Amino acid sequence: MTPEEVVRAELAAWDRLEVDEIMSFFTPDAVWENVPIGPASGHDEIRQAVEGWVGQTTSMDMEILNVAVAGHIVMTERVDHLVLNGETVHARVMGTFEIDGDKITAWRDYFDMGQSPS
Repeated sequence: MTPEEVVRAELAAWDRLEVDEIMSFFTPDAVWENVPIGPASGHDEIRQAVEGWVGQTTSMDMEILNVAVAGHIVMTERVDHLVLNGETVHARVMGTFEIDGDKITAWRDYFDMGQSPS
């Protein structure tokens, strides 16, 4: 898989809210950081964070608006459409992924926590 294909597959796994599939794209020592919230490091912490998000989410559609790829770095501009704790949210997100082979070593998402539900 190319780095872009890895990222697209990871985001598609989120659309299905499949924790094991989501986790399958991370290296054991990966870092996943929702920048306004903080980082999760390593499979155990990342799984706990993913399970927390999935447990509060009843639907997800990560709409990719733009993708930029430079070597092993993939950047996405997205609108994440989700139902979180019963509230519909359309979050504008910029994400940076670092890829090694077919795995994510780092993923940083930048978004405004003040975005209001619609």
